[in-house]
Formats: sequence, structure tokens, C-alpha cells
Amino acid sequence: MNFLSPCLLAISSNLDTLSVATSYGLKKINMTKSSVLLISIITSLGTFFSMYIGEFISRLFNLEIANIFGSVLLVFIGFYFLIEYIKAVKKNRGEDISYYVENSQKYNDVLENPTIVDKDASGEIDIKESLILSFALTINNLSVGIASSITGVSISLSVFFNFIITILSIYLGHYLGNTYLSKLFGKYSNLISGVLLIILGIYELFI
Repeated sequence: MNFLSPCLLAISSNLDTLSVATSYGLKKINMTKSSVLLISIITSLGTFFSMYIGEFISRLFNLEIANIFGSVLLVFIGFYFLIEYIKAVKKNRGEDISYYVENSQKYNDVLENPTIVDKDASGEIDIKESLILSFALTINNLSVGIASSITGVSISLSVFFNFIITILSIYLGHYLGNTYLSKLFGKYSNLISGVLLIILGIYELFI
């Protein structure tokens, strides 16, 4: 059984989670255990449903074509994350980024500035606020789940790894928020996600 692909998928999908948790750690915003569990459950359910859709799509093609299509799609999504990283770097330098396509979806605001989720400024992410964060993280990874499932990545293993790695990412990110590494994860999350997805797409193409 192939454990590498589901593990790479879960790690890539949770780099945003790690970045968000790091931001909360930096801002001294706590997350209750209930919130952590809820985020893990909802994002895992999102992984399941997106991959179920991908599995349904894969049935429309023969195995070889589905694998090629899903692998290429993963690589394209990986390049999208790389472009987002380049755009962020140029934006920080004050360069013109008007020729890039802007992501106007509301969930993107949550991921770019996670502290807005703490609407009551209580310094703690409660259940209601964690729902907003959960859906933002889930929506951001829907295309990845669909593409990976088309290539034949195990749904059950992916959901399992996602659940575990989501919890680990939140606690690790919160801890790293108190260290000098905090800025690195926010800065390079898209770069790492893109590289991992490109590797996953190429790997799935040849196995």
C-alpha cells in the first residue's frame, strides 16, 4: 500500500494550517482543544468529499488516462502556488502586481490575515470562529483533493493522515509562533506547497 502519496498530500494541504497557527502563536491567540478537534474533523471531511468527487471523475476515463489527467492537474495546481509565492514576494518589494489575477474569494482573506477570525478580540478562537477558519482551509484545498483522487491516491489514508497532521500542524504552528521561525512559514508556505504538489504529481504519473 502506498503511504507516501497520502502523506505528501496531507502535509501539502496543511501548510496553510501551519501558517495560520503560527500567526496565532505570534499574536498570542489561543485555540481551544474543541476548536482544534473541530478544524481537524471539518478539513478531513472536506478531504473525503473532494476526493470522492475525484474518484467519481476518474471513473469516466480509463485508468491510464485518469492517472495522467490527475497528475498533470496536480502539477498545474503546484505551479499556481508557486505563482502565488512569487506574487507575494513582488508585493512585499513594492513591485507592480496588477497583471496577476487577483483571488477575490473571501476565504483567501482569512488565510492571508487569520487574526480577523477572532472577531470579538478575545485572544481565543472559539467554536464559532473555528468554523469560519475550517471552511476557509477546506475550500482552499478542494482542487488538490479532487486532483489527487483522480490519480488514485487512497481516500481513507488521505483522510487519516489529514486528521492527524492537521492537529500536529496547529500545535506545532502555535509553538513556532513564539520562535524566530514564525515568519518563515508564513513567507514560504505557498512555495513549499507548490513544490510538494509538483513532486506528488510527477510521482503519481510514474507509479
